[in-house]
Amino acid sequence: MFLNSYVAPPLVFAFLYLVCMTLRLYEEGKDIEQKLLDEGKPHVLNVWHGRLPYLAYYYRKTPERFMPLVSPSADGETVSRVLAMFGYRPVRGSSYKSPVPSLRTLARGLRAGFVPGLIADGSRGPVYKLQSGSLSLSKLTGSAAVPLTVSFSRYWTLGTWDRLMIPKPFSKVVVIYGEPVYLSRDCGEEEMELKRVELETRLLSITKSADNYFGDAV
Repeated sequence: MFLNSYVAPPLVFAFLYLVCMTLRLYEEGKDIEQKLLDEGKPHVLNVWHGRLPYLAYYYRKTPERFMPLVSPSADGETVSRVLAMFGYRPVRGSSYKSPVPSLRTLARGLRAGFVPGLIADGSRGPVYKLQSGSLSLSKLTGSAAVPLTVSFSRYWTLGTWDRLMIPKPFSKVVVIYGEPVYLSRDCGEEEMELKRVELETRLLSITKSADNYFGDAV
């Protein structure tokens, strides 16, 4: 626990910040989220587990408006502390296992104007398989579920379950937003599954576009 709490976080933060500041940024669909912000509509960002690290740097100028949900695991402790170093307000918990306390906290945050961030494929996967818990907060609050992804022109892929992508210095990065998915607070299980598939399909689609954005260079 000492390693996850005190040793790893500053090392990960320094590495991530130094590498990401060398990247050349491209963006697609940013107007989708901006429109929601301009209209004052609450929304939840959904991103794959293995694409998360760069986004901590991407939103570094306005971290105070986000509430990322982070696993209560030991690895989650490292992630939580790294996010805190960037200025975020991470919420420890899960939208899948005993989700009620964390969902209530995020719901209060939504009503206060924060933007929650959820891991679409959960903390254990399967990779690129959207978990139904990703839509629980949107159902609870009636907020839009926004798919978000990232990819790089050159990167390393770790041998982890989530195929974690680490950008190589001085490469290019693209961040792509997808069209939001809406669902009502009173939707049943059948409609919930249809919406889960819809959000997963949109997230997979923009992920494919992101991965093809710079050609085949890795």
